[in-house]
Amino acid sequence: MSSTDRSSAVVALVLIGLGVVFLAFNLVPGLQIARTWPVIFFVIALGFYLPALLWPSARQGLAALFIPGSVLLVLGLIFLYNTFTNDWGAWAYIWTLIPGGVGLGLALAARMGGWGSGTLWVGVWMMVGSVAAFGFFGTLFGTPVLKAIGPIALIIAGAALLLRTFVRPPQSA
Repeated sequence: MSSTDRSSAVVALVLIGLGVVFLAFNLVPGLQIARTWPVIFFVIALGFYLPALLWPSARQGLAALFIPGSVLLVLGLIFLYNTFTNDWGAWAYIWTLIPGGVGLGLALAARMGGWGSGTLWVGVWMMVGSVAAFGFFGTLFGTPVLKAIGPIALIIAGAALLLRTFVRPPQSA
Protein backbone atom coordinates (compact mmCIF):
# COMPACT_ATOMS: atom_id res chain seq x y z
CA MET A 1 0.00 0.00 0.00
CA SER A 2 1.48 3.38 -0.98
CA SER A 3 1.85 6.20 1.53
CA THR A 4 -0.91 8.15 -0.26
CA ASP A 5 -3.27 5.19 0.13
CA ARG A 6 -2.28 4.87 3.79
CA SER A 7 -2.95 8.55 4.41
CA SER A 8 -6.32 8.29 2.69
CA ALA A 9 -7.18 5.24 4.79
CA VAL A 10 -6.37 7.05 8.05
CA VAL A 11 -8.36 10.15 7.07
CA ALA A 12 -11.22 7.88 6.00
CA LEU A 13 -11.17 6.08 9.37
CA VAL A 14 -11.20 9.39 11.28
CA LEU A 15 -14.13 10.65 9.18
CA ILE A 16 -16.00 7.39 9.74
CA GLY A 17 -15.32 7.63 13.48
CA LEU A 18 -16.58 11.21 13.62
CA GLY A 19 -19.63 10.22 11.58
CA VAL A 20 -20.42 7.39 13.99
CA VAL A 21 -20.08 9.75 16.96
CA PHE A 22 -22.36 12.37 15.38
CA LEU A 23 -24.86 9.72 14.29
CA ALA A 24 -24.98 8.39 17.85
CA PHE A 25 -25.58 11.93 19.16
CA ASN A 26 -28.48 12.36 16.75
CA LEU A 27 -30.12 8.94 17.10
CA VAL A 28 -29.56 7.69 20.66
CA PRO A 29 -32.19 9.12 23.02
CA GLY A 30 -30.70 10.85 26.03
CA LEU A 31 -27.23 11.18 24.50
CA GLN A 32 -26.55 14.88 24.33
CA ILE A 33 -23.70 16.46 22.43
CA ALA A 34 -23.66 19.27 24.99
CA ARG A 35 -22.29 16.81 27.61
CA THR A 36 -20.23 14.43 25.51
CA TRP A 37 -18.67 16.60 22.80
CA PRO A 38 -15.11 15.96 24.15
CA VAL A 39 -15.42 12.46 22.65
CA ILE A 40 -14.54 14.15 19.35
CA PHE A 41 -11.03 14.75 20.73
CA PHE A 42 -10.68 11.03 21.44
CA VAL A 43 -11.67 10.13 17.89
CA ILE A 44 -9.19 12.60 16.40
CA ALA A 45 -6.48 11.38 18.80
CA LEU A 46 -7.17 7.85 17.60
CA GLY A 47 -6.66 9.13 14.06
CA PHE A 48 -3.15 10.19 15.05
CA TYR A 49 -2.44 6.89 16.83
CA LEU A 50 -3.70 4.61 14.06
CA PRO A 51 -0.97 5.07 11.42
CA ALA A 52 1.84 3.94 13.70
CA LEU A 53 -0.25 1.06 14.97
CA LEU A 54 -1.51 -0.11 11.57
CA TRP A 55 1.79 0.05 9.62
CA PRO A 56 4.58 -1.47 11.69
CA SER A 57 7.05 -1.26 8.79
CA ALA A 58 6.85 2.55 8.89
CA ARG A 59 6.45 2.83 12.67
CA GLN A 60 9.73 4.67 13.32
CA GLY A 61 8.76 7.54 11.02
CA LEU A 62 5.10 7.56 12.02
CA ALA A 63 5.76 7.41 15.76
CA ALA A 64 5.92 11.22 15.90
CA LEU A 65 2.13 11.20 15.42
CA PHE A 66 1.81 9.94 19.00
CA ILE A 67 2.75 13.44 20.21
CA PRO A 68 -0.21 15.43 18.80
CA GLY A 69 -2.45 12.42 19.41
CA SER A 70 -1.52 12.40 23.09
CA VAL A 71 -2.06 16.16 23.41
CA LEU A 72 -5.55 15.73 21.94
CA LEU A 73 -6.20 12.80 24.28
CA VAL A 74 -5.27 14.93 27.32
CA LEU A 75 -7.37 17.84 26.02
CA GLY A 76 -10.31 15.45 25.60
CA LEU A 77 -9.93 14.27 29.19
CA ILE A 78 -9.68 17.84 30.46
CA PHE A 79 -12.75 18.96 28.50
CA LEU A 80 -14.65 15.86 29.63
CA TYR A 81 -13.90 16.77 33.25
CA ASN A 82 -14.90 20.41 32.63
CA THR A 83 -18.13 19.43 30.90
CA PHE A 84 -19.31 16.94 33.51
CA THR A 85 -18.34 19.01 36.56
CA ASN A 86 -19.01 22.45 35.04
CA ASP A 87 -15.70 23.49 36.62
CA TRP A 88 -14.41 25.71 33.81
CA GLY A 89 -12.43 27.79 36.30
CA ALA A 90 -10.07 24.84 36.62
CA TRP A 91 -8.44 26.00 33.38
CA ALA A 92 -6.42 28.39 35.56
CA TYR A 93 -4.20 25.41 36.47
CA ILE A 94 -5.47 22.30 34.66
CA TRP A 95 -3.60 23.41 31.54
CA THR A 96 -0.46 22.18 33.35
CA LEU A 97 -1.47 18.68 32.23
CA ILE A 98 -0.96 19.54 28.54
CA PRO A 99 2.87 19.29 28.72
CA GLY A 100 2.25 15.87 30.27
CA GLY A 101 0.40 15.00 27.06
CA VAL A 102 3.50 15.95 25.10
CA GLY A 103 5.53 13.78 27.47
CA LEU A 104 3.13 10.87 26.97
CA GLY A 105 3.47 11.29 23.21
CA LEU A 106 7.27 11.34 23.44
CA ALA A 107 7.30 8.25 25.64
CA LEU A 108 4.96 6.38 23.28
CA ALA A 109 6.95 7.49 20.24
CA ALA A 110 10.21 6.41 21.86
CA ARG A 111 8.79 3.05 22.86
CA MET A 112 6.86 2.27 19.67
CA GLY A 113 9.22 3.96 17.21
CA GLY A 114 12.49 2.83 18.74
CA TRP A 115 13.69 6.37 19.36
CA GLY A 116 15.90 5.39 22.26
CA SER A 117 15.77 5.53 26.01
CA GLY A 118 16.81 9.20 26.18
CA THR A 119 13.58 10.31 24.51
CA LEU A 120 11.58 7.88 26.61
CA TRP A 121 12.93 9.36 29.84
CA VAL A 122 12.38 12.93 28.68
CA GLY A 123 8.74 12.00 28.06
CA VAL A 124 8.38 10.27 31.40
CA TRP A 125 9.81 13.23 33.31
CA MET A 126 7.63 15.67 31.38
CA MET A 127 4.64 13.65 32.57
CA VAL A 128 5.89 13.56 36.16
CA GLY A 129 6.55 17.33 36.20
CA SER A 130 3.18 18.03 34.65
CA VAL A 131 1.33 15.87 37.16
CA ALA A 132 3.29 17.46 40.03
CA ALA A 133 2.41 21.00 38.86
CA PHE A 134 -1.23 20.02 38.45
CA GLY A 135 -1.26 18.37 41.87
CA PHE A 136 0.23 21.43 43.53
CA PHE A 137 -2.15 23.94 41.95
CA GLY A 138 -5.15 21.60 42.19
CA THR A 139 -4.51 21.21 45.91
CA LEU A 140 -4.33 24.96 46.44
CA PHE A 141 -7.11 26.18 44.15
CA GLY A 142 -9.23 23.21 43.10
CA THR A 143 -12.71 22.06 43.87
CA PRO A 144 -13.10 19.47 46.64
CA VAL A 145 -12.59 16.68 44.09
CA LEU A 146 -9.36 18.21 42.81
CA LYS A 147 -8.23 18.98 46.36
CA ALA A 148 -8.37 15.22 46.91
CA ILE A 149 -6.75 14.32 43.58
CA GLY A 150 -4.02 16.97 43.91
CA PRO A 151 -2.22 15.45 46.90
CA ILE A 152 -2.44 12.01 45.27
CA ALA A 153 -0.78 13.47 42.16
CA LEU A 154 1.96 14.97 44.34
CA ILE A 155 2.49 11.62 46.07
CA ILE A 156 2.77 9.85 42.69
CA ALA A 157 5.26 12.44 41.39
CA GLY A 158 7.31 12.20 44.58
CA ALA A 159 7.28 8.40 44.47
CA ALA A 160 8.48 8.50 40.84
CA LEU A 161 11.32 10.82 41.79
CA LEU A 162 12.23 8.64 44.77
CA LEU A 163 12.18 5.55 42.56
CA ARG A 164 14.51 7.33 40.13
CA THR A 165 16.91 7.98 43.01
CA PHE A 166 17.23 4.26 43.71
CA VAL A 167 16.77 2.81 40.21
CA ARG A 168 18.73 4.77 37.66
CA PRO A 169 18.53 3.95 33.95
CA PRO A 170 21.84 2.73 32.54
CA GLN A 171 24.15 5.56 31.52
CA SER A 172 25.60 5.40 28.03
CA ALA A 173 29.25 6.24 27.58
